[in-house]
Amino acid sequence: MKLRSRLSYYSLVIFSVLFVFTSVIIYTLFYRWAQQNEYKNLQNTTLVSAVYYLEKDEQTHAEHVSVQNELQRLISTTNIAVYDSTDKQAYGRMEQDVLLSPAVLAKTRADDYYVFESKTDFYAGIHYHDNQGDFVVFTRSSKESFNELMYVLLGILSAVFLSSLLIILLFSRWLGKIAYEPILRIIEQVNTRDHQNLTVPITIDRSYEEVDELIHSYNRFIKRISQTFNIQKNFIDYVSHELRTPIAALLGTLEVTNQKERSVDEYKTMVKQLDEYIQDLQSTLDHMMLLTGAKTNFDFAPMRIDEVLWEVVEHATMYHNAQIEVYMDVQDNRFLEMNGNDKLLELAINNLVENAIKYSDNQTVYLSLHENNGQLSIRIVDHGIGIPKEDLERATQNFFRGQNTAAYQGKGIGLSMASIVFSLHGIQMNIASGQAGTTVTLLFSKN
Repeated sequence: MKLRSRLSYYSLVIFSVLFVFTSVIIYTLFYRWAQQNEYKNLQNTTLVSAVYYLEKDEQTHAEHVSVQNELQRLISTTNIAVYDSTDKQAYGRMEQDVLLSPAVLAKTRADDYYVFESKTDFYAGIHYHDNQGDFVVFTRSSKESFNELMYVLLGILSAVFLSSLLIILLFSRWLGKIAYEPILRIIEQVNTRDHQNLTVPITIDRSYEEVDELIHSYNRFIKRISQTFNIQKNFIDYVSHELRTPIAALLGTLEVTNQKERSVDEYKTMVKQLDEYIQDLQSTLDHMMLLTGAKTNFDFAPMRIDEVLWEVVEHATMYHNAQIEVYMDVQDNRFLEMNGNDKLLELAINNLVENAIKYSDNQTVYLSLHENNGQLSIRIVDHGIGIPKEDLERATQNFFRGQNTAAYQGKGIGLSMASIVFSLHGIQMNIASGQAGTTVTLLFSKN
């Protein structure tokens, strides 16, 4: 069963329970009101009957005729019974009614009035004090009109209930169609996705807050998948490009070495060269393992970005004898805390710092952390050869190297890999450069 239909049926069930509950209350309250109204009218009729039979000797003829006319309008004398103190019927033409027992008459005398009902009639009695003695006067009226009124009310409630069920069903299905239209459009767009347009975000013109959040979550999920795919693609490119060079160099060096006898110094030189190739290959394998998640699985965890920076500075100082000046202008340590993968970030920032060292011929590199308007930024500044203006847009492409880098060794993968890692963490990387010097700015998401 579709969720839309299920919700429609749930609406019907809830409405039915509420309507039945409300109808029972309405019917009960109306029944009691109508019953009390019948008793009240019947008590008035009983009083008129008592006046007609027991006050005749104290009334003028005109007054008696007026009471008689009123009594004839209200009730038939066959529904009136007046009992004396010995429980004998003194007036009225009501045939002996077994319901008007001595116990009922005694209760009426004790309470001054008494009302009750049977399956077919309402009864009302009063204890009337007269100069002729004390009497109990009872009148009765048929419940036929009362029952008809209750049947009409019950019919109205039933008709309203059935018609309301139909209206609620149609209305809920119509509302369900409107409410689920954005979800149906999402499903339509998802069904059209394949390997060619998987990363295209879902867009809907008009929606609801909850659906917008679902779309945002889906698009964010797809974006993460896209970033992961890019990392995997980079990994394949990296493998095919990077492993070929050191392996070819190793094989070439070994082949040249084996062509003739070498002196001890020559062998030492060859071993040193082979060691450099192996170190380069080891570094490449480490990068490969990071890119594929073999060492990190791309898990994000709470971390501090300043600790990552100090690891990068220590590495650059130890292995490149670099001169790095670090400036920190962050008053609130909370800006240094984030969720991320410290190994990937260390790899990406290390690439930026090594580029600054290499292309500035190991001049001083300036690394600074700033917090401005609730946003953390990291700047890496060097005074090297810079990046030509026409090369800036392509600087983060795989294996791209600037036209002024021919004199420097490099693979053209560092900035590309760093850009993907930063994008994975929601960090914006901006590169500004001229004829001399390059500034890389990393802008972190606002807390």
